[in-house]
Amino acid sequence: MSKHYRTAALLVAASCVTLLAAGCSDDKFAHQYPDVDVNVSLEQALRDHRIKIPKNAQDVKYSANDGPEDYPLYLTFKASCSAMKTFAEKNKLTRLSMEKVWGTGAAVAAQGRGWTHRAGDYGFRRNPEGATAKRVSVLVSPKGSVCHVWVDSW
Repeated sequence: MSKHYRTAALLVAASCVTLLAAGCSDDKFAHQYPDVDVNVSLEQALRDHRIKIPKNAQDVKYSANDGPEDYPLYLTFKASCSAMKTFAEKNKLTRLSMEKVWGTGAAVAAQGRGWTHRAGDYGFRRNPEGATAKRVSVLVSPKGSVCHVWVDSW
């Protein structure tokens, strides 16, 4: 086998390994729900929907698929219940009673993810202001000092 032939064979083999590795990559974004396709990073989706989550948010999961038009964002996280007032202020949210939360995208998404209503649950809403603003519904379910939060924005 000639030296040039071996070099070419090694380059082809290296290229195949690289292509196989690229083809096997797990094109998932950090924090996406494992059972949904996502094509937008969490950071981009939060920017696009003008949502600021608490810095101490944990167990953050989301779903967002950017398309030619506006796209929905479904988001859930847990945070200190004491952070909810600041969360509402930063996102220009209005507090709602639970009666007004029923039927919102946040409540429907939460039910789909296993949430069941408990006394003390409440919500927030942001109505669009301007052409680029997003409508946001939020469901908050406190358990002790930790609040489980579901967000639906479109």
